[in-house]
Amino acid sequence: MSNSQHSLAVGTVEESREVSSASNRKKKVIAAVVGLAVVGGAVAAIALAGGHGQVDGEEILVWQSAVNTSDRLTQKEVLHFAGKDFNFDGPVVRISARKLQSVKGFGAAFTEASGKVFKNLSDAQKAQLMEDYFGESGNRYTLGRTHINSCDFSESSYSFDDVDGDMELKNFNDDLTRDMEALIPLIKAAQAVLKKQNESLNLLATPWSPPAWMKNQTWNFGDTSMDHSGNPCLKAGMAPVWAKYFSKWLSAYKAHDIPIWAITVQNEPENNASWEACLMTADEQADFLGKHLGPELSSTHPDVGIFVFDHNKDHVYNWTKTIFSDPEASKYATGVAYHWYSGDSFDNLKKIQEEYPQAAMLASEATYEEYRWHKGTTLSTGDWSFGEGYAHDIIGDLNTGAIGWIDWNLILDEKGGPNHVDNVCDAAVQANMTLGEVYRHPQYYYIGHFSRFLLPGSSILSTTIENSKTYEGTTRPYGTCSKEDGIEAVSALRPDGNVTVVVLNCGDDSTEFKLQYGGSSARLKLPPHGIQTYLFKGLPGAVAEAEGQFVF
Repeated sequence: MSNSQHSLAVGTVEESREVSSASNRKKKVIAAVVGLAVVGGAVAAIALAGGHGQVDGEEILVWQSAVNTSDRLTQKEVLHFAGKDFNFDGPVVRISARKLQSVKGFGAAFTEASGKVFKNLSDAQKAQLMEDYFGESGNRYTLGRTHINSCDFSESSYSFDDVDGDMELKNFNDDLTRDMEALIPLIKAAQAVLKKQNESLNLLATPWSPPAWMKNQTWNFGDTSMDHSGNPCLKAGMAPVWAKYFSKWLSAYKAHDIPIWAITVQNEPENNASWEACLMTADEQADFLGKHLGPELSSTHPDVGIFVFDHNKDHVYNWTKTIFSDPEASKYATGVAYHWYSGDSFDNLKKIQEEYPQAAMLASEATYEEYRWHKGTTLSTGDWSFGEGYAHDIIGDLNTGAIGWIDWNLILDEKGGPNHVDNVCDAAVQANMTLGEVYRHPQYYYIGHFSRFLLPGSSILSTTIENSKTYEGTTRPYGTCSKEDGIEAVSALRPDGNVTVVVLNCGDDSTEFKLQYGGSSARLKLPPHGIQTYLFKGLPGAVAEAEGQFVF
């Protein structure tokens, strides 16, 4: 794929489209618009053709991305369900009418690094980036994550009250001067796009570290450093002050017309990182939430949700069990957030889904470090396997209870930053600041196969796959997907009554399979290293309403 195909170009909207079959027979797809998708370099309307009868014989709209092709969220020829079921010796994707959790949305992180890159784009590039992520012709993000104080993807460490011993936080910088330089303008730009669409941005806010003066430090770091963490993190008597700091920060952002949807208690509480960190055990977090943070926010910001943990999936079940079994902490815990860096661990998510249905589950961070690039990968092309890994994780998370999925940085520069500890990463969109070019990586398209179609308020449907491989080996590096995974799928009933299905093939060969829904079936084919999204009418009377799962 050429650089020009990856560059962000302004598309045009087509509200009807001619789709040619192999025999040049044309079908006109004209109806009420229910979404949008990129087709080649342009934007085509997703329209649903046909009447309102049974599913039998109805059309299946198809979008595809595949390696070694020009397909990037490309709309393909319209397919049809067969009039009746048929025998098939191969993989079968069965979609039931059983509704699980409700989808909150998809998104990525607003970091200072992303804000700095955004600030230096041209006006046209800024507008296109916002449309590509948040607009109706783009990935339709409605979720985001941002940092309370600095994080590794800030140009340097900072907090909003560096006055040692300011227990009343009288010196808290309500003007948020540092964030006003780049981070808040980026958030505002996204808000503006969503507002035009009568939608809003649901922001998850996360602290990497309290101000240095609140922390116990390690022996080799001075008292003024937010990097690393003593154990315990907080000095004696600082828990109520730190809880109040959350409240002050939330109020300051609200005063800047940026309401916060939810917070997490601490980013990666088990990671004593070389950047901003604050170590906590599950018991310590339960104590902080139950005695300090929960009561404080219940009083000052009762509309803000609180997610616990916010670290890797290998330990997510144990943390959930500890905190949701605590009589005080559980009063304030909305749900549990988690990252992907320990590998799949979908079995742990399934246990939470089954044992703690009151807990909203949120995939809050995923990214690749640049050392994972395969040979031949360039900044302009990105690594195709990264898109596959994202899709593999999204499918696994949604099928085990996730209400949403949040990527890490929205955009980074050509070095994978800026980052003040050289912890550089890839991103779904990266910019070459020297050349003035912006590139979409495969992750962008793969996320779009979900975010453009599984709209907020959709209900995940119970989906099973028969006669296909399933990986059962040892734990693999995060974001790994291969032929050993067979075909993977997730489905959802949307608020408009339509059903969307996303099917993934990380193998080297094309795969034929049968899709079965409501007594009707279709024979479909996935290309090698490809992903397809299908959209068709739901059964008569089907309503997107979650059953038996907490909806936040």
